[in-house]
Amino acid sequence: MNQAIGIALKALRKKNGLSQEVLAEYLNISQSAYSRIENGDSNSWSIHLEKLCNFYEIKPATMFKKITKNSPKV
Repeated sequence: MNQAIGIALKALRKKNGLSQEVLAEYLNISQSAYSRIENGDSNSWSIHLEKLCNFYEIKPATMFKKITKNSPKV
């Protein structure tokens, strides 16, 4: 799940032409902490989910729908 969230967050960030530094500053975390979220090395994305969704003006359900749609079938 961490990797799927990270991939979705990275895609959103790149689609909006933003740097990791911008998102890290918005979340009040270091750039390296944000990088770990995008790389799937951290599950702290759950702490920041609401704030990230507000930033991108999407609902959490929308983010999870995109993740589920793009995830490989097991």
